[in-house]
Amino acid sequence: MLPKISVIIPVYNVENYLHRCIDSILNQTLQGFEIILINDGSMDNSGQICDDYAQKDSRIKVMHKKNARVSAARNDGIKMAKGKYLSFIDSDDWIEPAMYQEMFNKAEDLDLDFIMCDYKKKSNDYEDKRTQPIRGGYYSKDDIRNELFHCLVMFEDIEFPPTISNWVCLFNLEFLKNNSLYYDEDIHYSEDSILGSKIMFHAKNFYYLKGYHFYNYFYNPNSTTNTYNEKKWNAYLKINDRLIKYFGKTSEFDFSRQIKINMLYFTLNTLGQIQYSECDKEERIDRLKNIMYHPKVRDIFINFKLPNVSWKMKVCILLIKFKMVKIYSLLILNNQRPGTLHLNDETLNKQQ
Repeated sequence: MLPKISVIIPVYNVENYLHRCIDSILNQTLQGFEIILINDGSMDNSGQICDDYAQKDSRIKVMHKKNARVSAARNDGIKMAKGKYLSFIDSDDWIEPAMYQEMFNKAEDLDLDFIMCDYKKKSNDYEDKRTQPIRGGYYSKDDIRNELFHCLVMFEDIEFPPTISNWVCLFNLEFLKNNSLYYDEDIHYSEDSILGSKIMFHAKNFYYLKGYHFYNYFYNPNSTTNTYNEKKWNAYLKINDRLIKYFGKTSEFDFSRQIKINMLYFTLNTLGQIQYSECDKEERIDRLKNIMYHPKVRDIFINFKLPNVSWKMKVCILLIKFKMVKIYSLLILNNQRPGTLHLNDETLNKQQ
């Protein structure tokens, strides 16, 4: 009998968390699943832990491969999957026992392309329940177009779209394959965002289990992923190009403003991170200048109305628009953090 759900877990150097993650799946009230562990070149004991679980439980499959990052690992899992539905879990996270039973039942009852729940952002001494600013319940294709296309790529207030975190979703595998919905393997930052937008664009229906916080997202407050990284900036530029190519020419809806707001988010995010870079004042200013003068940043402000954000954020955006690098640098060097947004940016911060 084929599994109801295929659970894909990319694994990379997570020996301290992997047991918790896998055990949370084995403890699900719904038992008709398979677990696909993609050991992505781990250098600790993660690979051995995967093999130990597979030897004890025939529902667990393991692939060992050279490190190719999370997008490629998830695509490998999609290709291996046998279940009717597909779920992604990050290997340092865990899920509540009723998650798959509730989501599977709803998906089956309504013949859904995908379904999404809420999550809890947790650290060792911190918990915050997260939800999306859209209504709960069922969305038809017309509902998706009328209610969600306006935030398919980005919300007006510079927030990521509802599908920013693929790991709170259960996807119909046939739907993904029929629409060739896979991760861009050359993008290693914010890869969830672009795929989530594509999925919502193609879905014939969707259900949001609002208020059901089934997923536990583990947040490490000591993480260095919020520091400046030129590879991230290059990835953001690549995402912008892919969004323009994928959504820029569709006749169904004009996504051009959302794509610009997405690029604005990446710009603000990167400028804010520069304050944490290990360099002197002059080099920081040079980095700020390189970002502000980039052609993609310049293009944001062509026929662009300021988004619906606080006046402080509008000031920051205007400083970028008019390339007032020194004033912006003073704000950053005084630890005002104008470009670091308190946004729904988990997918930016969960990279291996």
